[in-house]
Amino acid sequence: MGKKHQKKWIVLGLLLLIIGGIVLYFNNQENEPVPIVSADLLPGLRDASDIEIAKRAQEIADANYFTLQIAPFAVFENGESEGSIEIVNPGTNVYPIAVDLTLAETGEVIYSSGAIYPNQQIVGAKLDKSLEKGEYQGIARINIYDPETNERQGITEAEISITIQN
Repeated sequence: MGKKHQKKWIVLGLLLLIIGGIVLYFNNQENEPVPIVSADLLPGLRDASDIEIAKRAQEIADANYFTLQIAPFAVFENGESEGSIEIVNPGTNVYPIAVDLTLAETGEVIYSSGAIYPNQQIVGAKLDKSLEKGEYQGIARINIYDPETNERQGITEAEISITIQN
């Protein structure tokens, strides 16, 4: 019975030693992140350095970044006069835009800007449809276009308050 008991302890010791080695191996490995770059995202940079990859990724991000400045209110002396509509397409954008101003209540388009290219702005305009004196809630629908194909790439909206003073 002594030899059989001794074999059990040896097998158990070897098993614990193997398990301990596996645990030590995985605990001592460094979890250093490995950068993965999609070939679709960065075509033509197969053997590029980290700096080249970062530069290209930033170029792609800049080309897809879009900002807009639009005043949250527009004021007109009367329904026929030019008023203070302020829309800015900053020079940091690559996309031309066009803005349609609609009445929130009816969805009726009361102003269309036409194309506003990067680094252009509209600071005053006349409404396409005359409105009576009062306060109106409007929606500025910003259409974003591809600069090469002129196809619409997206739409975003902003609420705007419209005041007709007389």
